[in-house]
Amino acid sequence: MPDAYIGREQAYIKHTILRTYLQRMFLIVGRSKELVINYVDCFAGPWKEEDDRLGDTSIGISLERMDSCQKYLEEKFSRKVKFRALYIEKSPESFEKLQAFLKNNPYPDIEVRCLKGNYTDIIDEIIDWCGSYFTFFFVDPTGWQKVVGAITMQNLLKLEKAEFLINLMYDFINRFIALEKHSEDMIEIFGEVPVFSDETPEQRQNNLLALYRKNMNNYFEGRTAFVPINKPGNKRILYYLVYFTRHSRGIEVFKTEAQKMNIVQRITQQEYKLRKQLGQAETMDMFGSDLDVFPDNHEYSDNKYAAKKYLMEKLSTEPMLIDIDRWASFLEDSDFYPIDYQMAIKELVDEGRVKNIDADVSRRTKHLINPDKRERWILV
Repeated sequence: MPDAYIGREQAYIKHTILRTYLQRMFLIVGRSKELVINYVDCFAGPWKEEDDRLGDTSIGISLERMDSCQKYLEEKFSRKVKFRALYIEKSPESFEKLQAFLKNNPYPDIEVRCLKGNYTDIIDEIIDWCGSYFTFFFVDPTGWQKVVGAITMQNLLKLEKAEFLINLMYDFINRFIALEKHSEDMIEIFGEVPVFSDETPEQRQNNLLALYRKNMNNYFEGRTAFVPINKPGNKRILYYLVYFTRHSRGIEVFKTEAQKMNIVQRITQQEYKLRKQLGQAETMDMFGSDLDVFPDNHEYSDNKYAAKKYLMEKLSTEPMLIDIDRWASFLEDSDFYPIDYQMAIKELVDEGRVKNIDADVSRRTKHLINPDKRERWILV
């Protein structure tokens, strides 16, 4: 992990998926009929930048990705795609830094603009700036009240050509659910005031996330997926990155990139624990609980068996066509990654429990399920 992210490991995970997904998304959209692509950062900062090009901020990451994709599209596909970026920041100090950086924009081929203020107060201006072009919104607040809810965002969510990556501050929200003074905030986020009894923490997380996605989709009317970001050093969910798209392919691409992020998160968690252990080296009690900080891969659950159960429940003796829409539904309905389903279907084929009736998949090593081939599967 880069030194600039030590002490803010969760930002490294978040920026990893932003960087990798923007690359894939910009190239896919740029190769389509879109000749203009917008990027909007609703909480741009910068806050704790470490280098002159802001490479450890969403500003620097987004500009670098836009610049590299713009050049690649023109060189490889003769596609001259215009990239536009809008950065919004309400902190006077951060906005001053943002304005100074953009004034000397290191990527002059990218059209940039910045606005000062709370993005929720200038939504009409943002919509005017977006025009009729495809727009990707990155909504990464430091708080949670009236910034990521359906009522606040409804006019943005209704835009026809828009996608969103939203940071849902789960750990903070979860602390205030039972407080009556936050009932209005809960209705804004979840569409109701959630009520819980004896649910496990995992069930509580799943239920709240499902409520949020459903409430937002009342206005967005598309597909959603998510990835969890853990608190550094343990398994507690700090926040969720929730993705909204109206395209099945978008779900596949997002979950594929999130799959890579999951590996990075495991490594980062182990680095964090190791740094903690080394920092305590002089005072560690060799017979005490300090030994718990050593990395342990066993703490990460294997989703393969749960994915096998899911597939066995979905498939039947009647042929099921698995195309890109069905594949996106599999990924959207669960917290599994593509690799989980691929490993699961391989075991099921090897066990003779499922079969592809359109192709011999025995020679496929990685992608037994290929949604682009539109093949049918059955229970044997």
